[in-house]
Amino acid sequence: TSKPNIPATNFEITDEVGLGKGGEVQKFNDNLAAIRVIKQLEAEKRRATPDEQAVLAKYVGWGGLASAFPDPTSGKFKDKWKARGEELRELLTDDEYKAARRSTRNAHYTSQSVVSAMWKAVERVGFKGGLVLESSMGTGNFLGLSPKNIPAKFIGVEYDSLTSRIAGALYPQATVLHSGFQKVPLTDNSFALNIGNPPFGSES
Repeated sequence: TSKPNIPATNFEITDEVGLGKGGEVQKFNDNLAAIRVIKQLEAEKRRATPDEQAVLAKYVGWGGLASAFPDPTSGKFKDKWKARGEELRELLTDDEYKAARRSTRNAHYTSQSVVSAMWKAVERVGFKGGLVLESSMGTGNFLGLSPKNIPAKFIGVEYDSLTSRIAGALYPQATVLHSGFQKVPLTDNSFALNIGNPPFGSES
């Protein structure tokens, strides 16, 4: 069968997406749904449909979701999390699983309210458009919530492989680099704006 010809369209985050909503179980289920979609897209070598992008946009990483992984000391799961944790393990490669487990301490993606407030501040200080850098983009919330009245092109950098691939599927018109920010060669004075909420740590 022929693959659908899907245009390269950036996803726009709206209130209907419900970004970051729900408790532990809901966020876990949203993460699993997004992982299944990105794996299917890669297997079929195609772009995401708008409906698939809406699923991908709900991926929130593993910050605050340590219950999805066995306790590092006992090797046991928290009550009622064993089946969920095993399902996640089956979905991910060894490298993806190790990265996800490590990220429970720092992968907290910025909320819609905070991102929107930061963009309003950027507009107030007079940003009119240009090349924008997000140095630790996660799945790209700053890009998805960027003001539509400001012409801008985005370059995003994301350390986690799975997360960067989701960001690329959500924002195919942007340049998404899978790398630690410290390893990306960037020319001085190239960007009109650097916006984001990067974690600080010794990951390399």
